[in-house]
Amino acid sequence: MNKNKEYAKNTLILLLGKFSTQFMSFLLIPLYTRCLNTSDYGAVDLIQSYISLFVPVLTLRFDSAVFRFLIDERKSKNSKKSNAIISNVIFTILFMAIVFSIIFSILGIWIKMKYYWLILLNIVVIMFSNILLQVSRGNGKNKEYSYASIITGLTTLIINLILILIFNYNASSILISSIFANLLCSIYLFIDNKLLNVLNIKDIDRTEIKKLLKYSIPMIPNALSWWIVNVSDRTIISFVLGTAVNGIYTISCKFSNILNSIFSIFNMSWQESASIHIDDEDRDSFFTNMVNDLFMLFTCFSLLIIAILPLLFNIIIGEKYILSYNYIPILMIANIFQILIQLFGGIYIAKKETKKIMNTTIVSAIINIIINVLLIKPLGLYAACLSTLVSYLSMCIYRYIDVQKYVKVKIELTIMFKVVLIFTLSSCLYYVNNIYLNIINFIIVILFSLIENKKMIKYGIQFIKKKMTELNSKFPF
Repeated sequence: MNKNKEYAKNTLILLLGKFSTQFMSFLLIPLYTRCLNTSDYGAVDLIQSYISLFVPVLTLRFDSAVFRFLIDERKSKNSKKSNAIISNVIFTILFMAIVFSIIFSILGIWIKMKYYWLILLNIVVIMFSNILLQVSRGNGKNKEYSYASIITGLTTLIINLILILIFNYNASSILISSIFANLLCSIYLFIDNKLLNVLNIKDIDRTEIKKLLKYSIPMIPNALSWWIVNVSDRTIISFVLGTAVNGIYTISCKFSNILNSIFSIFNMSWQESASIHIDDEDRDSFFTNMVNDLFMLFTCFSLLIIAILPLLFNIIIGEKYILSYNYIPILMIANIFQILIQLFGGIYIAKKETKKIMNTTIVSAIINIIINVLLIKPLGLYAACLSTLVSYLSMCIYRYIDVQKYVKVKIELTIMFKVVLIFTLSSCLYYVNNIYLNIINFIIVILFSLIENKKMIKYGIQFIKKKMTELNSKFPF
């Protein structure tokens, strides 16, 4: 299969599940902003941020390792070896979950903290759902990965609606829904991957575990550094400005997070394609084309969000969070650099250079903290936005230069010029916030997006037509 068509196929399959999940998550924003107060929502958001800190450490980043190593075994079609990898990973994570639960429960005797036991349950179920999702991906079961994502999103939506609208729960509903969503996701994937038949305690091998750890351990500081880049600003905001202000900043981040979540779908396919084709003769042209195409595609997604938000913001966001409007364009621009960072990261993953991923992210995290600490008092929330933008930009430049050692990937200057020009125009119109200029901005962005992404749109239409034809042949009306 043509590399681009293979990538498009995998992406569209994953997009079905993840987009459904993100759409459901988007539906919850009006619910949160109208029914939850800023302080309570800001506090739970901070808790979720710290959960995202603990999970990569406790899973030893085996989620990343199991995906990458299963790809190699998939190419060699060695099912016995694949089963051994899964067994070593699952039993190791089970051991880590038990040890953590015991220690956390003992500490709970002395630590009196709101939502303490909900935090424990969240961490444990997310540990397993993360691992099992990557087992499915590593085995090439992208459809099943998408189904699991839909289960997670739908469960989260339904439980939040029930708890908040019917039982008048506070922000704890977010944590409760997360537990049930990740639990159902894990059960589905456990059954789908037939792990009862796969798991074998006799397959546990210290040598195999060490091999996995050699790959995954550098990913732990990387995950922590990403956490610092993404979450340190929220911690500093909560400490200096208060959790209510953090709630406003959290809503500002929601829109760039939605974009990043959509990109994560493309990035999963990208990592898979990069790992499969890293040694191909035409890799330089393939990688260059893919990076440029995806960069432009997600620049256009960012522009669409910036262009449409002035028209919808007052409808979807409650009055208590209205100040979040001011910070969104800066975060969207920062997010574009984050996307480039992850595209270059796919090359490191393909080459199994996880130490390079770790080193670049640590430097970015340090830059983020320094800017936040120095500017948070005089600039307020703008300091958090700028620290994110500068830290992403610096990491993006470094990775772009460094990956040339492995693949000669080039970003076209004409694309960069177009992006800077259209982003500047669209952002200025966003802040002017005149209804007629907003409509003009939206039309310009739509036309620009259609023109610049003709190739990606063509692949998508061809894939959908092909699937509709196959469906028609199976179930003729």
